Amino acid sequence: MGWIPTLVGGSGWPIFESGWRKQQVVSDPDCCNNPNLLADIVTEGGVSTMEKPRKRPGTADVVAREYLRVSKDRYSTGKSPDQQHDDNAKAVQNQGWQLHPKAYRDDDRSASRYAKRDREDFDRLISDLKAGRFEATILVLWESSRGSRRVGEWLTLIELCEERAIRIFVTTHGRDYDPGNPRDRRSLLEDAVDSEYESAKTSTRVKRDVRAAAEKGRPHGKNLYGYRRVYHETTRELLRVEPDPDQAKVVKEAAERVLAGETLYSIAKLFNERGIPPRRASYKAQRQHLGWTPPAVRQMLTTPAYAGKRQYHGEIVSDAVWPALLDADTWENRLMPLLNARGGKKANDWPARHLLTGIAVCGVCGGGVIPGKQNKGSQTFDDDGNPLPRRHYAIYVCKGAPGLSGSHVAMKEEHLDLVVVEMVLERVKRPDFLARVGRQGEGVDAERQALLDEIEEHREYLEAVRKQAAARKRLDLLFDQEDRIRPLIVAAQKRLEHLTATDPLVLDLAKAEDVRAAWERLELASKRRIIRALMTPRIGPMREGWKGRRAIDYDRVQPGWQ
Repeated sequence: MGWIPTLVGGSGWPIFESGWRKQQVVSDPDCCNNPNLLADIVTEGGVSTMEKPRKRPGTADVVAREYLRVSKDRYSTGKSPDQQHDDNAKAVQNQGWQLHPKAYRDDDRSASRYAKRDREDFDRLISDLKAGRFEATILVLWESSRGSRRVGEWLTLIELCEERAIRIFVTTHGRDYDPGNPRDRRSLLEDAVDSEYESAKTSTRVKRDVRAAAEKGRPHGKNLYGYRRVYHETTRELLRVEPDPDQAKVVKEAAERVLAGETLYSIAKLFNERGIPPRRASYKAQRQHLGWTPPAVRQMLTTPAYAGKRQYHGEIVSDAVWPALLDADTWENRLMPLLNARGGKKANDWPARHLLTGIAVCGVCGGGVIPGKQNKGSQTFDDDGNPLPRRHYAIYVCKGAPGLSGSHVAMKEEHLDLVVVEMVLERVKRPDFLARVGRQGEGVDAERQALLDEIEEHREYLEAVRKQAAARKRLDLLFDQEDRIRPLIVAAQKRLEHLTATDPLVLDLAKAEDVRAAWERLELASKRRIIRALMTPRIGPMREGWKGRRAIDYDRVQPGWQ
Protein backbone atom coordinates (compact mmCIF):
# COMPACT_ATOMS: atom_id res chain seq x y z
CA MET A 1 0.00 0.00 0.00
CA GLY A 2 1.50 3.41 -1.00
CA TRP A 3 0.72 7.10 -1.31
CA ILE A 4 1.30 9.19 -4.45
CA PRO A 5 0.52 12.83 -5.17
CA THR A 6 -2.51 13.30 -7.43
CA LEU A 7 -2.22 16.32 -9.76
CA VAL A 8 -5.71 17.25 -10.87
CA GLY A 9 -6.35 18.73 -14.35
CA GLY A 10 -9.45 19.21 -16.48
CA SER A 11 -8.24 16.71 -19.05
CA GLY A 12 -7.04 14.18 -16.53
CA TRP A 13 -3.44 15.31 -17.08
CA PRO A 14 -1.36 15.66 -13.89
CA ILE A 15 -1.30 19.30 -12.73
CA PHE A 16 -1.26 21.01 -9.36
CA GLU A 17 -4.17 23.38 -8.62
CA SER A 18 -4.17 23.69 -4.83
CA GLY A 19 -1.24 21.78 -3.40
CA TRP A 20 -0.81 18.07 -2.73
CA ARG A 21 -3.64 15.68 -2.22
CA LYS A 22 -2.97 12.06 -1.15
CA GLN A 23 -4.54 9.08 -2.82
CA GLN A 24 -4.09 5.51 -1.64
CA VAL A 25 -3.19 3.01 -4.35
CA VAL A 26 -2.22 -0.63 -4.48
CA SER A 27 1.15 -0.58 -6.15
CA ASP A 28 4.86 -0.62 -5.61
CA PRO A 29 5.75 2.17 -3.14
CA ASP A 30 8.50 3.19 -5.54
CA CYS A 31 6.10 3.74 -8.46
CA CYS A 32 6.24 7.48 -7.89
CA ASN A 33 9.84 7.46 -9.07
CA ASN A 34 9.03 5.75 -12.37
CA PRO A 35 9.62 8.36 -15.10
CA ASN A 36 7.43 6.35 -17.50
CA LEU A 37 4.39 7.01 -15.32
CA LEU A 38 4.89 10.50 -13.94
CA ALA A 39 6.51 13.54 -15.49
CA ASP A 40 9.06 15.68 -13.78
CA ILE A 41 7.52 18.40 -11.65
CA VAL A 42 8.61 21.98 -12.19
CA THR A 43 7.53 24.92 -10.08
CA GLU A 44 7.02 28.26 -11.84
CA GLY A 45 5.93 31.29 -9.82
CA GLY A 46 4.55 29.14 -7.03
CA VAL A 47 2.37 27.06 -9.37
CA SER A 48 3.38 23.49 -10.15
CA THR A 49 3.13 22.34 -13.76
CA MET A 50 4.30 19.38 -15.81
CA GLU A 51 7.39 19.73 -17.98
CA LYS A 52 6.72 16.51 -19.89
CA PRO A 53 3.08 15.46 -19.57
CA ARG A 54 2.59 11.73 -19.48
CA LYS A 55 0.68 10.20 -22.35
CA ARG A 56 -2.45 8.17 -22.02
CA PRO A 57 -3.47 5.37 -24.33
CA GLY A 58 -5.37 6.60 -27.38
CA THR A 59 -4.30 10.26 -27.20
CA ALA A 60 -2.83 10.01 -30.70
CA ASP A 61 -6.40 9.67 -32.00
CA VAL A 62 -7.51 12.98 -30.43
CA VAL A 63 -7.87 15.83 -32.96
CA ALA A 64 -7.47 19.43 -31.80
CA ARG A 65 -8.47 22.51 -33.84
CA GLU A 66 -7.38 26.09 -33.23
CA TYR A 67 -9.13 29.44 -33.18
CA LEU A 68 -6.61 32.27 -33.62
CA ARG A 69 -7.35 35.96 -33.19
CA VAL A 70 -5.55 39.22 -32.60
CA SER A 71 -6.77 42.81 -32.38
CA LYS A 72 -4.81 45.63 -33.99
CA ASP A 73 -1.50 45.57 -32.12
CA ARG A 74 0.35 48.80 -33.01
CA TYR A 75 3.06 48.33 -30.40
CA SER A 76 3.68 44.57 -30.77
CA THR A 77 2.77 43.85 -27.15
CA GLY A 78 0.65 40.82 -27.96
CA LYS A 79 1.04 37.55 -29.77
CA SER A 80 0.32 37.50 -33.47
CA PRO A 81 -1.85 34.67 -34.84
CA ASP A 82 1.30 33.00 -36.22
CA GLN A 83 2.97 33.13 -32.82
CA GLN A 84 -0.20 31.84 -31.18
CA HIS A 85 -0.22 28.96 -33.65
CA ASP A 86 3.41 28.06 -32.88
CA ASP A 87 2.67 27.93 -29.14
CA ASN A 88 -0.53 25.97 -29.72
CA ALA A 89 1.20 23.46 -32.00
CA LYS A 90 3.88 22.75 -29.40
CA ALA A 91 1.28 22.30 -26.67
CA VAL A 92 -0.81 19.97 -28.84
CA GLN A 93 2.29 17.92 -29.71
CA ASN A 94 3.20 17.63 -26.02
CA GLN A 95 -0.30 16.36 -25.29
CA GLY A 96 0.10 13.69 -27.96
CA TRP A 97 -2.82 14.98 -30.03
CA GLN A 98 -3.20 15.60 -33.75
CA LEU A 99 -3.58 19.22 -34.93
CA HIS A 100 -6.31 19.86 -37.49
CA PRO A 101 -4.72 21.39 -40.62
CA LYS A 102 -7.32 24.18 -40.98
CA ALA A 103 -7.45 26.69 -38.14
CA TYR A 104 -10.14 29.32 -37.64
CA ARG A 105 -8.42 32.69 -37.88
CA ASP A 106 -9.45 36.35 -37.51
CA ASP A 107 -6.72 38.95 -38.06
CA ASP A 108 -7.09 42.53 -36.83
CA ARG A 109 -10.45 41.80 -35.19
CA SER A 110 -11.56 42.90 -31.75
CA ALA A 111 -13.65 40.51 -29.67
CA SER A 112 -15.10 43.14 -27.33
CA ARG A 113 -18.62 44.56 -27.40
CA TYR A 114 -17.13 47.77 -28.80
CA ALA A 115 -15.91 46.05 -31.97
CA LYS A 116 -17.10 47.54 -35.27
CA ARG A 117 -16.10 44.70 -37.59
CA ASP A 118 -17.45 41.17 -37.73
CA ARG A 119 -15.28 38.17 -36.92
CA GLU A 120 -15.99 36.00 -39.94
CA ASP A 121 -14.09 32.92 -38.78
CA PHE A 122 -15.51 33.05 -35.24
CA ASP A 123 -18.98 33.06 -36.80
CA ARG A 124 -17.89 30.11 -38.96
CA LEU A 125 -16.65 28.30 -35.83
CA ILE A 126 -20.03 28.76 -34.13
CA SER A 127 -21.82 27.65 -37.30
CA ASP A 128 -19.64 24.53 -37.61
CA LEU A 129 -20.24 23.61 -33.97
CA LYS A 130 -23.99 23.95 -34.43
CA ALA A 131 -23.96 21.89 -37.65
CA GLY A 132 -21.55 19.20 -36.37
CA ARG A 133 -18.81 20.19 -38.84
CA PHE A 134 -16.12 21.01 -36.27
CA GLU A 135 -14.12 17.86 -37.14
CA ALA A 136 -12.26 17.72 -33.80
CA THR A 137 -12.78 16.92 -30.13
CA ILE A 138 -10.59 19.70 -28.69
CA LEU A 139 -10.91 23.46 -29.30
CA VAL A 140 -7.52 25.14 -28.80
CA LEU A 141 -7.23 28.79 -27.73
CA TRP A 142 -3.97 30.56 -26.97
CA GLU A 143 -5.71 32.33 -24.09
CA SER A 144 -9.34 32.68 -23.05
CA SER A 145 -9.72 36.24 -24.37
CA ARG A 146 -8.80 35.05 -27.88
CA GLY A 147 -12.20 33.35 -27.95
CA SER A 148 -14.30 36.32 -26.90
CA ARG A 149 -14.40 39.32 -24.59
CA ARG A 150 -18.19 39.19 -24.48
CA VAL A 151 -19.82 37.07 -21.80
CA GLY A 152 -22.80 36.25 -24.04
CA GLU A 153 -20.64 35.00 -26.92
CA TRP A 154 -18.38 33.06 -24.58
CA LEU A 155 -21.39 31.38 -22.94
CA THR A 156 -22.74 30.35 -26.36
CA LEU A 157 -19.37 28.83 -27.25
CA ILE A 158 -19.15 26.94 -23.94
CA GLU A 159 -22.67 25.54 -24.25
CA LEU A 160 -22.10 24.39 -27.83
CA CYS A 161 -18.88 22.65 -26.79
CA GLU A 162 -20.70 21.00 -23.89
CA GLU A 163 -23.48 19.76 -26.19
CA ARG A 164 -20.92 18.33 -28.65
CA ALA A 165 -18.64 16.88 -25.91
CA ILE A 166 -15.78 19.14 -27.07
CA ARG A 167 -13.17 20.20 -24.54
CA ILE A 168 -11.46 23.63 -24.56
CA PHE A 169 -7.67 23.70 -24.25
CA VAL A 170 -6.09 27.04 -23.26
CA THR A 171 -2.40 27.05 -24.10
CA THR A 172 -1.36 29.76 -21.63
CA HIS A 173 -3.09 27.79 -18.85
CA GLY A 174 -1.34 24.57 -19.85
CA ARG A 175 -4.57 22.57 -19.51
CA ASP A 176 -7.91 21.78 -21.09
CA TYR A 177 -11.37 22.37 -19.65
CA ASP A 178 -14.50 20.25 -19.72
CA PRO A 179 -17.50 22.60 -20.27
CA GLY A 180 -19.70 19.96 -18.65
CA ASN A 181 -17.68 20.04 -15.43
CA PRO A 182 -19.10 22.66 -13.00
CA ARG A 183 -15.67 23.74 -11.73
CA ASP A 184 -14.22 24.03 -15.25
CA ARG A 185 -17.32 25.86 -16.45
CA ARG A 186 -16.99 28.38 -13.63
CA SER A 187 -13.34 28.99 -14.46
CA LEU A 188 -14.16 29.64 -18.12
CA LEU A 189 -17.01 32.02 -17.26
CA GLU A 190 -14.84 33.90 -14.77
CA ASP A 191 -12.31 34.44 -17.57
CA ALA A 192 -15.08 35.86 -19.76
CA VAL A 193 -16.27 38.27 -17.04
CA ASP A 194 -12.69 39.42 -16.42
CA SER A 195 -12.06 39.98 -20.14
CA GLU A 196 -15.27 41.97 -20.63
CA TYR A 197 -14.48 44.07 -17.56
CA GLU A 198 -11.00 44.91 -18.88
CA SER A 199 -12.49 45.86 -22.26
CA ALA A 200 -14.98 48.17 -20.59
CA LYS A 201 -12.25 49.86 -18.55
CA THR A 202 -10.12 50.33 -21.66
CA SER A 203 -13.05 51.76 -23.61
CA THR A 204 -13.88 54.24 -20.84
CA ARG A 205 -10.27 55.37 -20.60
CA VAL A 206 -9.97 55.80 -24.38
CA LYS A 207 -13.24 57.78 -24.60
CA ARG A 208 -12.10 60.05 -21.79
CA ASP A 209 -8.74 60.69 -23.45
CA VAL A 210 -10.21 61.24 -26.91
CA ARG A 211 -12.86 63.63 -25.59
CA ALA A 212 -10.26 65.62 -23.66
CA ALA A 213 -8.01 65.82 -26.73
CA ALA A 214 -10.92 66.98 -28.89
CA GLU A 215 -11.91 69.76 -26.47
CA LYS A 216 -8.32 70.99 -26.56
CA GLY A 217 -8.34 70.90 -30.37
CA ARG A 218 -5.65 68.24 -30.56
CA PRO A 219 -5.51 65.65 -33.36
CA HIS A 220 -6.49 62.02 -32.95
CA GLY A 221 -6.17 58.98 -35.18
CA LYS A 222 -4.68 58.99 -38.65
CA ASN A 223 -3.01 62.02 -40.16
CA LEU A 224 -5.38 64.20 -42.16
CA TYR A 225 -4.76 64.68 -45.87
CA GLY A 226 -3.34 68.17 -46.46
CA TYR A 227 -1.30 68.18 -43.25
CA ARG A 228 1.78 66.55 -41.81
CA ARG A 229 2.76 65.88 -38.20
CA VAL A 230 6.12 66.88 -36.77
CA TYR A 231 7.44 64.76 -33.88
CA HIS A 232 10.37 65.15 -31.48
CA GLU A 233 13.29 63.10 -32.78
CA THR A 234 13.99 61.43 -29.44
CA THR A 235 10.76 61.25 -27.45
CA ARG A 236 8.44 61.03 -30.52
CA GLU A 237 6.17 63.56 -28.81
CA LEU A 238 3.94 65.45 -31.24
CA LEU A 239 5.31 68.98 -31.64
CA ARG A 240 2.92 70.46 -34.19
CA VAL A 241 0.64 69.83 -37.15
CA GLU A 242 1.45 71.90 -40.23
CA PRO A 243 0.17 72.12 -43.82
CA ASP A 244 1.71 69.68 -46.27
CA PRO A 245 3.21 71.78 -49.11
CA ASP A 246 1.74 69.63 -51.91
CA GLN A 247 -1.48 68.26 -50.44
CA ALA A 248 -2.64 71.57 -48.93
CA LYS A 249 -2.65 73.10 -52.43
CA VAL A 250 -5.01 70.34 -53.62
CA VAL A 251 -7.52 71.04 -50.84
CA LYS A 252 -7.47 74.79 -51.48
CA GLU A 253 -7.76 74.38 -55.26
CA ALA A 254 -10.74 72.04 -54.95
CA ALA A 255 -12.55 74.55 -52.71
CA GLU A 256 -11.80 77.44 -55.05
CA ARG A 257 -13.13 75.53 -58.06
CA VAL A 258 -16.39 74.61 -56.28
CA LEU A 259 -16.89 78.25 -55.27
CA ALA A 260 -16.27 79.22 -58.89
CA GLY A 261 -19.14 76.97 -60.02
CA GLU A 262 -17.25 73.89 -61.25
CA THR A 263 -18.77 70.46 -60.70
CA LEU A 264 -17.26 67.80 -58.46
CA TYR A 265 -16.94 65.56 -61.51
CA SER A 266 -14.85 68.09 -63.43
CA ILE A 267 -12.59 68.61 -60.39
CA ALA A 268 -12.05 64.85 -59.92
CA LYS A 269 -11.35 64.46 -63.66
CA LEU A 270 -8.80 67.28 -63.61
CA PHE A 271 -6.96 65.81 -60.59
CA ASN A 272 -6.80 62.38 -62.23
CA GLU A 273 -5.54 63.80 -65.51
CA ARG A 274 -2.79 65.63 -63.63
CA GLY A 275 -1.81 62.41 -61.86
CA ILE A 276 -2.51 63.70 -58.34
CA PRO A 277 -2.60 60.73 -55.91
CA PRO A 278 -6.04 60.27 -54.28
CA ARG A 279 -6.67 61.55 -50.79
CA ARG A 280 -7.19 58.05 -49.45
CA ALA A 281 -6.17 54.77 -51.10
CA SER A 282 -8.97 52.25 -51.54
CA TYR A 283 -8.72 48.97 -49.65
CA LYS A 284 -10.85 47.20 -52.27
CA ALA A 285 -8.86 45.85 -55.20
CA GLN A 286 -11.62 46.60 -57.72
CA ARG A 287 -11.60 50.28 -56.75
CA GLN A 288 -7.88 50.94 -56.46
CA HIS A 289 -7.66 52.19 -60.05
CA LEU A 290 -10.36 54.84 -59.64
CA GLY A 291 -8.25 57.69 -58.29
CA TRP A 292 -10.29 60.81 -57.45
CA THR A 293 -14.08 60.56 -57.63
CA PRO A 294 -16.82 63.16 -57.08
CA PRO A 295 -17.80 61.66 -53.68
CA ALA A 296 -14.14 61.78 -52.59
CA VAL A 297 -13.87 65.47 -53.46
CA ARG A 298 -17.10 66.25 -51.62
CA GLN A 299 -16.09 64.24 -48.53
CA MET A 300 -12.79 66.09 -48.37
CA LEU A 301 -14.33 69.56 -48.62
CA THR A 302 -17.07 68.89 -46.05
CA THR A 303 -14.49 67.99 -43.38
CA PRO A 304 -14.53 70.71 -40.66
CA ALA A 305 -10.85 70.15 -39.90
CA TYR A 306 -9.87 72.05 -43.06
CA ALA A 307 -11.66 75.10 -41.61
CA GLY A 308 -9.66 74.72 -38.39
CA LYS A 309 -12.47 73.01 -36.44
CA ARG A 310 -12.18 69.93 -34.20
CA GLN A 311 -14.99 67.38 -34.28
CA TYR A 312 -16.02 64.77 -31.73
CA HIS A 313 -18.76 62.28 -32.64
CA GLY A 314 -19.88 64.47 -35.52
CA GLU A 315 -20.14 67.64 -33.40
CA ILE A 316 -17.74 70.59 -33.62
CA VAL A 317 -16.41 71.04 -30.07
CA SER A 318 -13.43 73.39 -30.39
CA ASP A 319 -10.99 75.23 -32.61
CA ALA A 320 -8.17 73.00 -33.80
CA VAL A 321 -4.52 73.50 -32.87
CA TRP A 322 -3.52 73.22 -36.53
CA PRO A 323 -3.83 76.09 -39.01
CA ALA A 324 -6.95 76.20 -41.21
CA LEU A 325 -6.55 75.64 -44.94
CA LEU A 326 -9.95 77.21 -45.68
CA ASP A 327 -11.45 80.36 -44.20
CA ALA A 328 -13.97 79.24 -41.56
CA ASP A 329 -16.67 81.76 -42.53
CA THR A 330 -16.36 80.99 -46.25
CA TRP A 331 -16.41 77.25 -45.56
CA GLU A 332 -19.55 77.41 -43.38
CA ASN A 333 -21.62 80.02 -45.23
CA ARG A 334 -20.60 79.59 -48.88
CA LEU A 335 -18.91 76.24 -49.50
CA MET A 336 -21.05 73.95 -47.35
CA PRO A 337 -24.39 75.15 -48.80
CA LEU A 338 -23.09 74.40 -52.30
CA LEU A 339 -21.87 70.94 -51.31
CA ASN A 340 -25.08 70.07 -49.44
CA ALA A 341 -27.37 71.13 -52.27
CA ARG A 342 -29.43 68.16 -53.52
CA GLY A 343 -27.69 66.59 -56.50
CA GLY A 344 -24.57 68.69 -55.89
CA LYS A 345 -25.14 70.93 -58.93
CA LYS A 346 -27.73 72.57 -61.13
CA ALA A 347 -28.50 70.43 -64.16
CA ASN A 348 -29.75 71.53 -67.56
CA ASP A 349 -31.97 68.70 -68.81
CA TRP A 350 -33.22 70.35 -72.00
CA PRO A 351 -30.46 69.17 -74.40
CA ALA A 352 -30.75 65.56 -73.15
CA ARG A 353 -32.10 62.91 -75.54
CA HIS A 354 -32.04 60.00 -73.09
CA LEU A 355 -34.00 59.63 -69.87
CA LEU A 356 -31.19 58.61 -67.52
CA THR A 357 -27.85 59.94 -68.83
CA GLY A 358 -26.25 62.04 -66.12
CA ILE A 359 -28.64 60.57 -63.53
CA ALA A 360 -28.08 56.80 -63.32
CA VAL A 361 -24.69 55.63 -62.07
CA CYS A 362 -22.56 52.49 -62.16
CA GLY A 363 -23.06 50.29 -59.10
CA VAL A 364 -19.38 49.28 -59.16
CA CYS A 365 -17.43 52.56 -59.43
CA GLY A 366 -20.12 55.20 -58.91
CA GLY A 367 -19.37 56.80 -62.28
CA GLY A 368 -22.16 58.06 -64.53
CA VAL A 369 -23.55 56.20 -67.54
CA ILE A 370 -23.59 57.31 -71.16
CA PRO A 371 -25.64 56.10 -74.13
CA GLY A 372 -24.16 53.39 -76.33
CA LYS A 373 -25.21 50.62 -78.68
CA GLN A 374 -24.93 46.86 -78.77
CA ASN A 375 -25.09 44.44 -81.70
CA LYS A 376 -28.47 42.76 -82.03
CA GLY A 377 -28.54 39.15 -83.20
CA SER A 378 -26.03 37.43 -85.46
CA GLN A 379 -24.38 38.78 -88.59
CA THR A 380 -26.58 38.36 -91.69
CA PHE A 381 -25.61 38.18 -95.36
CA ASP A 382 -27.27 38.94 -98.70
CA ASP A 383 -27.76 36.38 -101.49
CA ASP A 384 -24.21 37.00 -102.77
CA GLY A 385 -22.69 36.37 -99.37
CA ASN A 386 -21.96 39.99 -98.57
CA PRO A 387 -22.46 41.03 -94.93
CA LEU A 388 -25.50 43.18 -94.32
CA PRO A 389 -25.40 46.16 -91.93
CA ARG A 390 -25.61 45.05 -88.34
CA ARG A 391 -28.70 45.79 -86.29
CA HIS A 392 -28.23 47.45 -82.92
CA TYR A 393 -30.13 48.32 -79.78
CA ALA A 394 -29.50 51.24 -77.42
CA ILE A 395 -27.80 50.70 -74.04
CA TYR A 396 -26.56 52.68 -71.06
CA VAL A 397 -22.90 51.93 -70.34
CA CYS A 398 -20.62 52.94 -67.46
CA LYS A 399 -18.10 55.54 -68.57
CA GLY A 400 -15.61 54.69 -65.83
CA ALA A 401 -14.05 56.92 -63.20
CA PRO A 402 -13.40 60.60 -64.01
CA GLY A 403 -10.42 60.94 -66.34
CA LEU A 404 -9.83 57.18 -66.45
CA SER A 405 -10.87 54.64 -69.04
CA GLY A 406 -12.85 51.47 -68.46
CA SER A 407 -16.47 50.46 -67.96
CA HIS A 408 -18.11 48.04 -65.55
CA VAL A 409 -21.80 47.68 -66.37
CA ALA A 410 -24.14 48.04 -69.36
CA MET A 411 -27.92 47.67 -69.55
CA LYS A 412 -30.43 47.89 -72.36
CA GLU A 413 -31.80 51.44 -72.42
CA GLU A 414 -35.39 50.30 -72.83
CA HIS A 415 -35.09 48.01 -69.80
CA LEU A 416 -33.45 50.53 -67.47
CA ASP A 417 -35.92 53.27 -68.41
CA LEU A 418 -38.83 50.94 -67.69
CA VAL A 419 -37.44 49.81 -64.31
CA VAL A 420 -36.71 53.36 -63.11
CA VAL A 421 -40.06 54.79 -64.26
CA GLU A 422 -41.94 52.01 -62.47
CA MET A 423 -39.95 52.67 -59.30
CA VAL A 424 -40.79 56.38 -59.44
CA LEU A 425 -44.49 55.88 -60.14
CA GLU A 426 -44.92 53.24 -57.44
CA ARG A 427 -43.22 55.49 -54.89
CA VAL A 428 -45.23 58.58 -55.84
CA LYS A 429 -48.51 56.63 -55.67
CA ARG A 430 -47.87 55.48 -52.08
CA PRO A 431 -50.54 56.79 -49.66
CA ASP A 432 -47.95 58.39 -47.35
CA PHE A 433 -45.88 60.02 -50.09
CA LEU A 434 -47.81 63.26 -50.46
CA ALA A 435 -47.97 63.84 -46.71
CA ARG A 436 -44.24 63.40 -46.33
CA VAL A 437 -43.37 65.57 -49.30
CA GLY A 438 -45.90 68.18 -48.18
CA ARG A 439 -44.10 68.59 -44.87
CA GLN A 440 -40.87 69.23 -46.74
CA GLY A 441 -42.42 71.61 -49.26
CA GLU A 442 -44.47 73.60 -46.75
CA GLY A 443 -43.36 74.96 -43.39
CA VAL A 444 -39.66 74.41 -44.06
CA ASP A 445 -38.70 77.29 -41.77
CA ALA A 446 -40.76 75.85 -38.92
CA GLU A 447 -39.15 72.43 -39.29
CA ARG A 448 -35.69 73.94 -39.43
CA GLN A 449 -36.38 75.91 -36.27
CA ALA A 450 -37.69 72.77 -34.58
CA LEU A 451 -34.48 70.96 -35.47
CA LEU A 452 -32.36 73.83 -34.15
CA ASP A 453 -34.35 73.81 -30.89
CA GLU A 454 -33.92 70.03 -30.62
CA ILE A 455 -30.14 70.26 -31.08
CA GLU A 456 -29.86 73.08 -28.53
CA GLU A 457 -31.97 71.16 -26.01
CA HIS A 458 -29.72 68.09 -26.34
CA ARG A 459 -26.59 70.21 -25.89
CA GLU A 460 -27.94 71.96 -22.81
CA TYR A 461 -28.84 68.59 -21.32
CA LEU A 462 -25.32 67.24 -21.93
CA GLU A 463 -23.79 70.35 -20.37
CA ALA A 464 -25.91 69.81 -17.26
CA VAL A 465 -24.83 66.16 -17.15
CA ARG A 466 -21.17 67.23 -17.41
CA LYS A 467 -21.54 69.49 -14.39
CA GLN A 468 -23.28 66.76 -12.37
CA ALA A 469 -20.70 64.17 -13.38
CA ALA A 470 -17.84 66.50 -12.38
CA ALA A 471 -19.46 67.30 -9.04
CA ARG A 472 -20.17 63.64 -8.25
CA LYS A 473 -16.95 62.38 -9.91
CA ARG A 474 -19.03 60.02 -12.03
CA LEU A 475 -17.42 60.02 -15.49
CA ASP A 476 -19.25 56.80 -16.32
CA LEU A 477 -22.53 58.74 -16.09
CA LEU A 478 -21.24 61.34 -18.57
CA PHE A 479 -20.02 58.75 -21.06
CA ASP A 480 -23.29 56.82 -20.85
CA GLN A 481 -25.41 59.90 -21.58
CA GLU A 482 -23.08 61.11 -24.34
CA ASP A 483 -23.39 57.76 -26.07
CA ARG A 484 -27.17 58.09 -25.95
CA ILE A 485 -27.61 61.77 -26.83
CA ARG A 486 -24.87 62.48 -29.39
CA PRO A 487 -26.40 60.22 -32.09
CA LEU A 488 -29.60 62.27 -31.72
CA ILE A 489 -27.66 65.49 -32.25
CA VAL A 490 -25.87 64.12 -35.31
CA ALA A 491 -29.14 62.87 -36.83
CA ALA A 492 -30.83 66.25 -36.32
CA GLN A 493 -27.84 68.04 -37.85
CA LYS A 494 -27.95 65.84 -40.91
CA ARG A 495 -31.67 66.45 -41.37
CA LEU A 496 -31.07 70.16 -41.02
CA GLU A 497 -28.24 70.15 -43.58
CA HIS A 498 -30.20 68.24 -46.19
CA LEU A 499 -33.62 69.83 -45.70
CA THR A 500 -34.57 71.45 -49.01
CA ALA A 501 -37.81 72.39 -50.73
CA THR A 502 -39.43 69.69 -52.86
CA ASP A 503 -39.49 70.29 -56.60
CA PRO A 504 -42.96 71.58 -57.60
CA LEU A 505 -43.04 69.09 -60.47
CA VAL A 506 -42.88 66.24 -57.94
CA LEU A 507 -45.80 67.72 -56.01
CA ASP A 508 -47.84 68.18 -59.21
CA LEU A 509 -47.26 64.57 -60.20
CA ALA A 510 -48.14 63.26 -56.73
CA LYS A 511 -51.40 65.28 -56.68
CA ALA A 512 -52.59 63.99 -60.07
CA GLU A 513 -55.64 61.72 -60.04
CA ASP A 514 -53.98 59.44 -62.59
CA VAL A 515 -50.25 59.52 -61.84
CA ARG A 516 -49.26 57.32 -64.79
CA ALA A 517 -51.24 59.41 -67.28
CA ALA A 518 -49.78 62.60 -65.87
CA TRP A 519 -46.28 61.12 -66.24
CA GLU A 520 -46.87 60.25 -69.89
CA ARG A 521 -47.89 63.83 -70.65
CA LEU A 522 -44.62 65.24 -69.34
CA GLU A 523 -41.75 66.27 -71.60
CA LEU A 524 -38.44 64.41 -71.35
CA ALA A 525 -36.76 67.28 -69.48
CA SER A 526 -39.52 67.30 -66.84
CA LYS A 527 -39.29 63.55 -66.37
CA ARG A 528 -35.53 63.80 -65.86
CA ARG A 529 -36.05 66.60 -63.37
CA ILE A 530 -38.45 64.50 -61.28
CA ILE A 531 -36.19 61.44 -61.35
CA ARG A 532 -33.17 63.54 -60.37
CA ALA A 533 -35.08 65.02 -57.43
CA LEU A 534 -36.17 61.61 -56.13
CA MET A 535 -33.39 59.12 -56.80
CA THR A 536 -29.97 58.17 -58.15
CA PRO A 537 -30.44 54.74 -59.77
CA ARG A 538 -27.44 52.39 -59.47
CA ILE A 539 -26.93 49.66 -62.09
CA GLY A 540 -25.34 46.47 -60.80
CA PRO A 541 -23.35 43.93 -62.85
CA MET A 542 -25.25 41.29 -64.80
CA ARG A 543 -26.06 38.43 -62.47
CA GLU A 544 -25.09 34.84 -63.17
CA GLY A 545 -27.54 33.04 -65.44
CA TRP A 546 -29.02 36.20 -66.98
CA LYS A 547 -26.75 36.51 -70.02
CA GLY A 548 -28.77 36.06 -73.23
CA ARG A 549 -32.15 36.24 -71.49
CA ARG A 550 -34.72 38.72 -72.80
CA ALA A 551 -36.50 39.22 -69.48
CA ILE A 552 -35.84 42.33 -67.41
CA ASP A 553 -33.69 41.81 -64.30
CA TYR A 554 -35.28 44.27 -61.89
CA ASP A 555 -32.89 43.32 -59.09
CA ARG A 556 -29.92 44.78 -60.99
CA VAL A 557 -31.18 48.30 -60.29
CA GLN A 558 -30.99 49.87 -56.81
CA PRO A 559 -33.14 53.01 -56.50
CA GLY A 560 -30.87 55.17 -54.34
CA TRP A 561 -33.73 57.30 -53.03
CA GLN A 562 -32.85 60.87 -52.05
